[in-house]
Amino acid sequence: MEEFIRIYQSNILFQVEIMKGKLAANGIESYVKNEFVNNLSVMPVNQDYILYVAEENAAEAERIISETDDAES
Repeated sequence: MEEFIRIYQSNILFQVEIMKGKLAANGIESYVKNEFVNNLSVMPVNQDYILYVAEENAAEAERIISETDDAES
């Protein structure tokens, strides 16, 4: 069974989607936890969106996200 590692977290879905796209462009699959939580509730929920990758891709994903964060600073 494959283990997944939390790689990025934000309360803004758009930021998480950007990181997911960067990883996908580098051939790393990921998934977002809580992506649809606000679609299910009547009132908006202030909850973080969490990006996960397979454990074997974690080091490369962290490098890509770190480079992206550094470029945006």
